[in-house]
Amino acid sequence: MNWYSESWQRMDSTYRRTKGEGYDPPAISKAIDESYPYSSRSGYAYKAWLSARKDFFRKHDIPLRRAKRPPPDLLS
Repeated sequence: MNWYSESWQRMDSTYRRTKGEGYDPPAISKAIDESYPYSSRSGYAYKAWLSARKDFFRKHDIPLRRAKRPPPDLLS
């Protein structure tokens, strides 16, 4: 089994558990993010997790968090 499929399975089991408990989509997203199984958030395992997360969230209509817009540049 590869990193992507392990990540997908972890997300799927967390999703099924939280959906059954009646969580709303932001709470499901938080639970999935907290279920990250690897020790550090770097390297290929993390990249595979992020790729699986992106695909999983799109498939299940869970909103992806967006990056915050940077503050305006004070020099321009």
